[in-house]
Amino acid sequence: MKKFNILIALLFFTSLVISPLNVKANENIDSVKEKELHKKSELSSTALNNMKHSYADKNPIIGENKSTGDQFLENTLLYKKFFTDLINFEDLLINFNSKEMAQHFKSKNVDVYPIRYSINCYGGEIDRTACTYGGVTPHEGNKLKERKKIPINLWINGVQKEVSLDKVQTDKKNVTVQELDAQARRYLQKDLKLYNNDTLGGKIQRGKIEFDSSDGSKVSYDLFDVKGDFPEKQLRIYSDNKTLSTEHLHIDIYLYEK
Repeated sequence: MKKFNILIALLFFTSLVISPLNVKANENIDSVKEKELHKKSELSSTALNNMKHSYADKNPIIGENKSTGDQFLENTLLYKKFFTDLINFEDLLINFNSKEMAQHFKSKNVDVYPIRYSINCYGGEIDRTACTYGGVTPHEGNKLKERKKIPINLWINGVQKEVSLDKVQTDKKNVTVQELDAQARRYLQKDLKLYNNDTLGGKIQRGKIEFDSSDGSKVSYDLFDVKGDFPEKQLRIYSDNKTLSTEHLHIDIYLYEK
C-alpha cells in the first residue's frame, strides 16, 4: 500500500512538471503562426467587397441528386438547365483542379454545395451560366439521419468567445470543406464584419480557420490570404474539392484585432 501511494505521488508530481512545458510549447507554436498570418490591410477595397459579397450577400448553390455527362473542359462538369429559382442563370459549370476529379463525378448522382461566381465564367449558355469550384459529394450513402451541428471554437485576441451551435450545419457523412467554410465565413461576416473596411466597423485584422476531423484530417485557411480582386480567383481554393468526415468534426477560428 505504501509503494502504491508513493507511485501515485510520483505520477502527480511528474504531471505538474511536464504539463506547463507542453502548454508553453504549444503557445510558442501558435505565436509563430499568428505572426505569419496575412493582414487585412494587404487587400484592396475591391477584394474585400467581393469576399463580403461571396460569403454574406449571396446564398450558396444547393443541389441534390444531380447528374451530368457534359463537360466544357476536361476538368469541368456542365449541368444544363440546373437552375429553376434564379432568374439570371440557367446552367452550372463546376471547375476542378484536375481532369481525374471531374471524371470521378461524371455521370454520377451527386449533391452540390458551392459558392458561385459569374464574371469570367464561360462554358454553358452565354451570359446565363454560373461557375463554381468543387463543392461536390456523392449522393448515395452519404446522408445522415438528421442534420448535424458542427461546433465552433472561437478565439478573439486569445480570449475564447461563445458561439451558438446553429452557425454551421450539414446533412452529410462526408462534407466538402467549402460547405463548412461558406457557412463559417458567412457567420463571421454577418456577426463580426470580417471583410469590412476599418471605417465600416471591421475590427478584425488577421485570422485563421481550421477544420479538424476525428480521423486526424485537418484543413486550414488564412482568412486574409486572398488571391486576386475577384471571385474567379478568390474561390479557387476550393477547386481541390477537399472533404472531411463529420464524425467528431469541429472548427477552430483564431481572430486578431491587431
